[in-house]
Amino acid sequence: MKVEILIYAYLAVCAAMTGFNIACIFLFRRNDRKLYERCGDYADVIRKQMHKDAIDEAHRSFLLKSLVHVKGLLAFERSLDILNREDSAALERYLGQLVPVFARLTLEYSRKNEVQAAYFPYLISRYGFFKGQDIPSINDVLFALLHSSGIYSRENALAAFYSIGNAAHVAQALEIVDRSGYYHHKKLITDGLMTFQGDCRELQEMLWARLDVYSVAMQTAILDYLRFSTGAFCERMLGLLSDHYDSEINFCAIRYFGKYRYEPAYPVLLGYLEHEDSARWEYAAIAAFSLAAYPSEQTVRALKAKLNSRSWFVRFNASQSLDKLGMEYVDVVDVFESNDRYAGEMMRYRLEQKKLRERELRHP
Repeated sequence: MKVEILIYAYLAVCAAMTGFNIACIFLFRRNDRKLYERCGDYADVIRKQMHKDAIDEAHRSFLLKSLVHVKGLLAFERSLDILNREDSAALERYLGQLVPVFARLTLEYSRKNEVQAAYFPYLISRYGFFKGQDIPSINDVLFALLHSSGIYSRENALAAFYSIGNAAHVAQALEIVDRSGYYHHKKLITDGLMTFQGDCRELQEMLWARLDVYSVAMQTAILDYLRFSTGAFCERMLGLLSDHYDSEINFCAIRYFGKYRYEPAYPVLLGYLEHEDSARWEYAAIAAFSLAAYPSEQTVRALKAKLNSRSWFVRFNASQSLDKLGMEYVDVVDVFESNDRYAGEMMRYRLEQKKLRERELRHP
């Protein structure tokens, strides 16, 4: 009897869960339909305003009242997506006239819960509402969000600063995030800096000048940004290649010279490769990768010699660089004929991978 009661109870729970899921499906569909209808309404209203020289004051008042609610803001964003595909230039002119509206809304959303407050700077960054503007009240709200424990709040606030395009504010924002004590992945920082909408040269110089202010993790993110964005820091990067700096900083500098060929750095890279230390194998591995940018007989000899390194990563990067330098089987036949099984296997693997890539290009 007790077993039957348990079975009936289990069936009842299953039925309740099924009923709940069905109800949720219908509710979500209903909400999506309402949002779609509301989106169409917004698009119709905005379409009438976006081709005017100056939008109506009544329209500003309408937006202030309706966009203070998250559902209204969601519908507004979707309507902008539609209108942007129709006439992006007209939409940009229209949005440029909404700065006072979104300045007020920024203050309103700063008083909401963390999730809603984080959504608003995302919208600012996506459509660049305050690009080129310096509005203290907006900056204060965004700086406050950077102290949040939520990753979305911090990342969206940073994205808003990138879209505004003020280099000094971005440098200050990174310092706040760095000192907050919350983990923020350096790739997010590097990728975000690449979206900066202001004077990139000013930002690069400012970040370099303040480099010592940041932690090592933030410094590596900034150095990666410089590597992806400019080759103007070769001389200064060479100065980072010393034991006075953290190894992670050295690694960033070595990678930099793998992207931008700088002859004074060549002997330094060669030295890291040729004087491989078992305790510092990372230097040799990254140098082996970067030396692909310095084609010469000396480079080829040094890379071939490292095909027998004890470190798999050094061997792999050396073979990869030899591949990039255009080495064919006949050029490395001495490696295959040597008694070094590791070197032969690594180079054979690399050449086979190259053949596969060429085959895929011929027969996609």
